[in-house]
Amino acid sequence: MSEAVVEMKTPKKAVIDWIDHILDRKKWDGTRLAREAKLAPSTILRLLNDPEHPFIPTLKTLQKIADASGYPIPRKVTEALGAPKMEAPETSEEETSNGTERRSRLRTFQVELRHVSSLPASLQAATTSTRREGTYVPAPAQLENDETAFAFYMPDDSFEPWVKSGSLMFATKRRDPVRNDVLVVTDKNERTKLRLLLGIDEDGLRMLKQFGSEEEERLGFDDIKDIAILVGLIKTI
Repeated sequence: MSEAVVEMKTPKKAVIDWIDHILDRKKWDGTRLAREAKLAPSTILRLLNDPEHPFIPTLKTLQKIADASGYPIPRKVTEALGAPKMEAPETSEEETSNGTERRSRLRTFQVELRHVSSLPASLQAATTSTRREGTYVPAPAQLENDETAFAFYMPDDSFEPWVKSGSLMFATKRRDPVRNDVLVVTDKNERTKLRLLLGIDEDGLRMLKQFGSEEEERLGFDDIKDIAILVGLIKTI
């Protein structure tokens, strides 16, 4: 029962958690975020520095933050705020176009954003502040109704220069992997890496260790905690 109470968030707390996540990932402070979003610094700072202040930003303000940071408004934030009620009425044809686009973004199919790391579990404790349970991001259309799909940030530089560390990516567990799939593999020590699958045999997976090289890597089935197939890349942060 106590866990259920902890998980419940006020609308303001949901907004603050999202902004904290943005600042943590972008390595910005509140003033920088306000500047990038073309907002008064007090809009961000009073949220972060005065938890007792009754101010809650409008959906229009949150969308400016999302556009400036590249981090879409999570579904839990829009739900906490009651998104349809928060939308400002369109009063002109010019505003109608922008409002339709804004609502369309909010209704985009979304998947959970999972925390993954190239570090072993013993070292990941230092990065728990970046973990945001229940955070969602818009996903490619082909993932709609795929209950196994999830998003994550590229945890290392093994695919550079083609894919940079920190790129937002999408994976699915809907089917078994086959040769030439790019796999998202998490081992028993919670380390996650992306590898090109070269083949599967009775001993496990045979994979290309890094793009641009011919070095192979083997991973036994007993050493794998989780496995998914990369299906999309959206952007680089």
